[in-house]
Amino acid sequence: SLLEGHEDDGETHILCLGNNAFADDRSENGLAARIASRTGATVYDCSFPDSSAACKYSVYNPEYPNVHFNFYYVIECLRNQEFTAIGSIAGSTGDYRYTESVSVMESLDMNKVDIMVIMYDSTDYNQGTPSDNPDNPYDVTAFTGGIRTTLKNIKATWPHIRIFVMSPTYAQYQDENGELHSGTRHDIGNGTLNHYLVKELEATMDCGVSFIDNFFGTINEDNYKDYMLDHMHYNNAGRDMLADRIADIVNNRLGVVNSAASE
Repeated sequence: SLLEGHEDDGETHILCLGNNAFADDRSENGLAARIASRTGATVYDCSFPDSSAACKYSVYNPEYPNVHFNFYYVIECLRNQEFTAIGSIAGSTGDYRYTESVSVMESLDMNKVDIMVIMYDSTDYNQGTPSDNPDNPYDVTAFTGGIRTTLKNIKATWPHIRIFVMSPTYAQYQDENGELHSGTRHDIGNGTLNHYLVKELEATMDCGVSFIDNFFGTINEDNYKDYMLDHMHYNNAGRDMLADRIADIVNNRLGVVNSAASE
């Protein structure tokens, strides 16, 4: 019923949103390009390095302009088709990855997008962002509040888009002394990384979108050394693993609601 009134052009268009898993490498070796090669889809990469699912403040604070790169504000830019501020802030970074993402956003026809793939890595956990706010499930300063609020806005604006939220993989926390701690066991005040995973699953289920478990199902505590460059970034083999996971679902299981939620 959500496809009612939407004209299908017969081609698959995928929009990738998130942070480092996509943004670390925007070349033909990057995750977005690997998804494109495995699905035959046209893939748009609108990710931003080190951005997060949560916002730093509940309302916009001009002293922290980089909030424009976080999930909620990226979607608001697309919903309002207003890119002046984010374009200016991206230009001030001196990093082509930011300006290139904004350029893709400016040229993107959201009516053509069939699938949205969203992946935020362990950044929110590593920054000590609250995993949730029990008193306000839509608090955008919390990890799940940012996700829940933004997914709700996406569905209200573009009901035809099939949404897949890819969870973080296993990662480690690096403390101020450079020492590494397991994300499975180390709680820096708001839960372990797998606690964030469970909360993210709850948020996506609340919003009725598909959830893909990467923490146990893709890159985990047993195999991470083969797929990660450091405590939280992926090597080429890691990007292959992530691309294979989403491509299998896009190619083979799009007819199944929440196809990966039980895996």
